[in-house]
Amino acid sequence: MTRAAVALVVLAVSAAAPAAAAPVVSIRAGTEVALEPILRDPGGIRVRGIVQERGSGAAVPHAEVRVVLDDQESRAITDADGRFTLYFAADRSRRHRLAVEFAGAGQFEPSSVEIPELDIAKRPLDLAITAPADHDRASGPLEVTLFTQDELRPASVRVTVHAGPLDADELTLIQEAFTDDIGTEKVLIPPEALGGPGPVRIEARFEGDDVFDPARAHTTVLVRSATAIDLALSSRSVHFEGRVLGRGRLVDDLGDGIAGATVSLKVDTEGGPRALDDALTGPDGRFELEVRASELGAGAHRVQAVFEPVERHLGVSRSAVVPLTVEDKRPVPVGYSLAAFAATAASILAFVGLRTRPWRRWASRLRGESAASAPAPEARRDAPPHTGLTLARPGLVSTLRRPHDHGFGGVVADAVTGRPLAGATVAVTGPDGAEVSATSDDAGGFLLEPLAEGSLRARVSCAGYVTERFPITIPHRGELRDARVDLLPVRERIFSMYREAAEPLLPSPELWGVWTPRQIVDHVRSRQPAAALADLTGYVEEKYFSSRVPDEDEIPRAAERVAAAIAERG
Repeated sequence: MTRAAVALVVLAVSAAAPAAAAPVVSIRAGTEVALEPILRDPGGIRVRGIVQERGSGAAVPHAEVRVVLDDQESRAITDADGRFTLYFAADRSRRHRLAVEFAGAGQFEPSSVEIPELDIAKRPLDLAITAPADHDRASGPLEVTLFTQDELRPASVRVTVHAGPLDADELTLIQEAFTDDIGTEKVLIPPEALGGPGPVRIEARFEGDDVFDPARAHTTVLVRSATAIDLALSSRSVHFEGRVLGRGRLVDDLGDGIAGATVSLKVDTEGGPRALDDALTGPDGRFELEVRASELGAGAHRVQAVFEPVERHLGVSRSAVVPLTVEDKRPVPVGYSLAAFAATAASILAFVGLRTRPWRRWASRLRGESAASAPAPEARRDAPPHTGLTLARPGLVSTLRRPHDHGFGGVVADAVTGRPLAGATVAVTGPDGAEVSATSDDAGGFLLEPLAEGSLRARVSCAGYVTERFPITIPHRGELRDARVDLLPVRERIFSMYREAAEPLLPSPELWGVWTPRQIVDHVRSRQPAAALADLTGYVEEKYFSSRVPDEDEIPRAAERVAAAIAERG
């Protein structure tokens, strides 16, 4: 049998609790129904199969399976090994429709399989594929072995081999192969076809011919990769009051950057290495680490960057040790204290002055103006609102401890109005590809815990809003508790895209930050724009002012209309 990823489906359970209570998260395992070769009996067929968990391949025992052959329907209960067998009367002179369904139960998700045109005049083909459980990508191609046979003897047929991530909707065709007279063939899959390190699904497919039924088989291989990390300090000698800044890059065995990984800066001590700071690598694997020199203390030190993954498919790596000298602490001159006091007093006076602005009143008096005649400052609307994740400020005690918090919680809000959003989905994908999610309550609150350690990917979405994606690192020091995620309404995104095409028609570009959206749309229409801009203006008016909330799929359509209007302008 074959294996695939375990799909984690998260259900937010609304209990009879206060509105501010966090959602309750339950996890259900994904399943699959795998059919074995269908046996032909006199006057009918025997349908055999197994219900199993995707990814682990563990059997789902005592599961009710519904099998339909044309207008015949029957049900069976899987045994301790997850298997079932049912007999159906069938006519060899025509083709049949076969459907098998597991409706789900308890902690298991539903699954099904269908053969729309089953020709029982053909012979069943048994297809199998074997491969090593683990494969080091740097060792070269991955060798897989194919086996094909019918009920009596080996069969020589054409088989295609496909590969891809466990959660991929479609696998990539790697190559085709022909099994030999004894029904076997070895296929070498090049390292670049395996993709990045992690679990990979390898599938063999036989599409059927004039003699045999179609057949499929798959297996899962954990593709491993060694890693390498380097570290460079901005300076190898720093003042006691200064900061140590280090930069580097984390790569896999092919030299590609590893994104979203946690890297630590460590220093040698008598008791062993001590962690000073950690950071998350960027899309190209680059990172920055920073620590106060006073945390190290005066003297000579040896520091290095360390990557210790929680994922089995990535190897541990350490940079070369870099010597660092922290100079002795210098006494603070008295003049510095006086200067600091003077600077503080000046900043207070400047703050009060900026808030009250007394010089405006003085200037008005000199010009003979009254305060009532002074023009009111104009509020601009063109400053884009903040979107995405805003971290909370951890408590003082938390900042002094190592990362220990395994939860992610906070509020989802509208980036323009600031109001909390109910019904937003917060999903977190772990290092193993498993996803956990929760739905925000009426106060916009959500909570996911405990989460797996490592570099995780978060996705926050809500109907009518632009989805936000960002990395998070677990554990943390409290900054992911009481966090805030601001989502931009799709209609605001569409109107901001409209600016590039419509702003040239305004009397002055600065009016974009002064006029209301209605004034801008009406003005553009009054200028009798060309066809593409007129179409864009009508589209924007519908999406921005209509009571119907546009979804995220409208953004590419808006981009096409904006591009057409700009091209039309020449």
